[in-house]
Amino acid sequence: MAASYWDESNLERVIETFNPSSFFGLPTDLFDRKGDLRYCNTKPLILTRGDWSYYTPFKGWVRYGLNIEKFGNSGAQWLACDGARGEWAVGFHGLRRDVLEVLKCIAFEGFKVFSGKNSEWGTTAEDVGPNASLFSEKTCGKGVFLTPKLEYLTENVENCRLTKPIQYNKHFYLELALQCRIHPKNIRVPACAGNQYYIVNDPKHVRPYGIVIYFLTAEKAKTIFDGNNYDLKPAIPFVEHRTDHIQQSISF
Repeated sequence: MAASYWDESNLERVIETFNPSSFFGLPTDLFDRKGDLRYCNTKPLILTRGDWSYYTPFKGWVRYGLNIEKFGNSGAQWLACDGARGEWAVGFHGLRRDVLEVLKCIAFEGFKVFSGKNSEWGTTAEDVGPNASLFSEKTCGKGVFLTPKLEYLTENVENCRLTKPIQYNKHFYLELALQCRIHPKNIRVPACAGNQYYIVNDPKHVRPYGIVIYFLTAEKAKTIFDGNNYDLKPAIPFVEHRTDHIQQSISF
């Protein structure tokens, strides 16, 4: 069937049959369907977690839940949604290059402090967030980069989009980000980021609990590729791209 004849009903079939474990090549016990969620809101909703606001994904995005026991104590309050003491904030971590390889690195080894090319972005900026007084250093320093709003990852900023679509089949592509909880007292806000990005110095304070995916037609993906240069230095660096020693067992 020609790609131009694939309509919304075909997209529904793709979403319904999508198997994240199989497609990403990750163990089935890394996922937990209790955390699956299909977003129906037409616009992002502003919610608060851990006294930090974030923007929810919106219609078109689907979350595939992760097994939180792989990333933290399931009995703790870090995943609470009612403002209870111990609740962690929410942020999104984008994947821009070597998407599948980097996702596997995070799954098997956890987040890493970014120390590769362009790793200095934001690290020497003054911390202007509410936690600034809690740190001895006034500058943010290196760490894991996150954002409270998915659109900051998918916007075409200077032809350098911060997520990259990957091909699913002949007719559809997908783009993804990790939905994470962040220890609210360890969020740093670089002055140069305009409150659009966070730095968390210690990766142990970032816990992914879902992979959020947006399914695209091949035609839409082509417009993204045509409008972006993925060889450009990213405006925001993310996880160090290390694929040389991926472990074969889960170890968090």
